[in-house]
Amino acid sequence: MSRKKIRIIVVLATLSLVGLLAVQLTWLNQAYNLEEKEFNLSVNVALTNISKKILADSGIMAVKPPVKQISSSFFLAQLQAPIKAQELDTLLKKEFAQRHLNVAYEYGILKADDDTLVFGNYVPATQRKVIPPAPEKQAPLMGPPVAYNFAVIFPTKTTHIISEMSLWLFSAAALALVIIFFAYTLISILKEKKLSEMKENFINNLTHELQTPITNIAIASEVLKNAAADLPPQKAQRYYQIIHGENERLKAQVERVLQMAVLEKKELALAKTKTNVHQVIQDTLIGINLRLQKRAGRIQFKPEATQTEIEADCLHLTNVVYNLLDNAEKYSPAAPEIEVTTRNQQNGILISIADKGVGIRPEVQPYVFDKFYRVPTGNVHNVKGFGLGLSYVKTIMDAHRGYVRLSSRENQGSRFDLFFPFHAS
Repeated sequence: MSRKKIRIIVVLATLSLVGLLAVQLTWLNQAYNLEEKEFNLSVNVALTNISKKILADSGIMAVKPPVKQISSSFFLAQLQAPIKAQELDTLLKKEFAQRHLNVAYEYGILKADDDTLVFGNYVPATQRKVIPPAPEKQAPLMGPPVAYNFAVIFPTKTTHIISEMSLWLFSAAALALVIIFFAYTLISILKEKKLSEMKENFINNLTHELQTPITNIAIASEVLKNAAADLPPQKAQRYYQIIHGENERLKAQVERVLQMAVLEKKELALAKTKTNVHQVIQDTLIGINLRLQKRAGRIQFKPEATQTEIEADCLHLTNVVYNLLDNAEKYSPAAPEIEVTTRNQQNGILISIADKGVGIRPEVQPYVFDKFYRVPTGNVHNVKGFGLGLSYVKTIMDAHRGYVRLSSRENQGSRFDLFFPFHAS
C-alpha cells in the first residue's frame, strides 16, 4: 500500500474517530439535559402541590404558582404564609416518594420579610418514610401575623441524574469500546506498516552490505587464480589483504545480525566482571583512530572519572562504545571531530561520546533506538549500516541497568550519554 493511501486512511480514520467522539459527547449532553428537565419538572410539580396545600390550609388564594427555581439545585416557594415544620416535612416526603425522587435534599423555612432561616433539616435519600409528628417544640413558633417561605436544595442532584442515566451510559461505554478498538486497530496497522518498511530497508541494506565484500573477495580470488605466478609479491600480498579484510568485514556483519537475533529471543547472558572503563575505551580508540587518520580527523579522550571500575560484560561494553564511535565517524562529513569524556556520578560512571557531524532532526530522535530504524537521508546506501547499532546499544544498556540518552541538533552534531552503575544487579 502506497504512502499516499496510508495518509488518506489515517486522515479519514482520525476524522471518523473525532466525529464519533463528538456524537457521543453530544448524545450524553442531550441525555443529561433531558434527565435534568424531567427532574426539575417533577420537583416543581411536587413543590407546587405542597404550596397549594399550605396556602389552602391558611385560606390564602395564590394568583400565580409561588415556586421558583433559583439555580440548578435550589428551589424557593414564596408563600408568605404560616408554615408548620412537621407538616412541610411530611408533605415533602410524600410528594417526592410519589414521584420516585429518591434523592437527598435539604429544606428550610425562612421569614418572608428578611429571609432569615428559622428551621432547617437534611433528609438523606434512604429516608422516605413519613415520620410521626415531632414534639411541638421542634417546630418554630409561627402564627398568622408571621409569614414564611420555604426552600429546598438538592446537593447531590448531579450524581442522582447521572445514576438515572444507566442505559445512556451503557450505550456510551459500548461506543467508547468501539472507538478504542478502532483506534487500536489503526495504530497496529500503522506500526506494522512502519515495521514492514524498516525490515524492507534492512533487507536491502543487508543485501548491499553482503554483496560488496563478496564481490571484492571474488575479484581478488579470480586475479590470484589466473595470474598468481605473474604477480609481483607486493601485489599478491595486497590481494591477500583484500581477501582477508573483506572476509573479516563479512564476518563482523553476520555477527552483528546474529547478535540481534539472540537479543530478540531474550537469550542474552551477560558475563559480568570487574571492568576498567578507561581501558576499554582506549582499546576501542585504536581501531577508530586508523579510520580517522585517513579522513584527517581526530578524537579527544578526556578521562575525568576517578573511579573507573564497574561490573559489566567487557565484550558488550566494547561493542557499545565501538558502535557509537563508528556512528560518530560515519555521520561526520570530512575531517571528523570526536570527543569522549568520562566522569563519575552518584553510584556510577557516565561516558559521553560527542561529534560535530550531521546531527539528528528532533522529530526522528524518538525512533533512533528502534530496531531496523535508520534516519531518512534520501539514499539508503549513502551511509552503510543495518539500523541495528543503536538498538543493540539500548538493549545492552538496559541489561546493565543503565541508560543511554541522546542530545542532538541538526548540522551541529550529536552526543550520546551512557550511564553504567558501579554494581549492576
